[in-house]
Amino acid sequence: MSEEDEKNTVEAKREESLSETIKGKDWKRILFVILLSIALYLEVVYATFLLVLVNVALYFIKGSVDIRIVNICDALIMVVNGTLRYILFRTDDKPWPLSPWPATEVTASNATATAQAVAEKRQEEGGEEPSKD
Repeated sequence: MSEEDEKNTVEAKREESLSETIKGKDWKRILFVILLSIALYLEVVYATFLLVLVNVALYFIKGSVDIRIVNICDALIMVVNGTLRYILFRTDDKPWPLSPWPATEVTASNATATAQAVAEKRQEEGGEEPSKD
């Protein structure tokens, strides 16, 4: 019977340690993971699609994308990366909206250089350069 008592004691200790583990910040973390997973879905599906449409429209109209849109895209990439790292338990750093929106800055020269590189590549491939009105 002492073997059964030992098993019961071990099981009681496991249940106690499990209940202590689940209490406190672990519940908050699990709740944040669930809510951030939903937010990540919305970010990736809807925000990304909207930004793609805006970028394509601006590229057809102006021949390049707006620097402000590029900054938003870079920040969104950082937010998605931070959210994935948090919900996959790779870091304890809370992503946006639990922390500030990431600051990104793309200079006008970088955006212009990117637009020129795209135009040069299109010319090499035999395509026409977009009009710059």
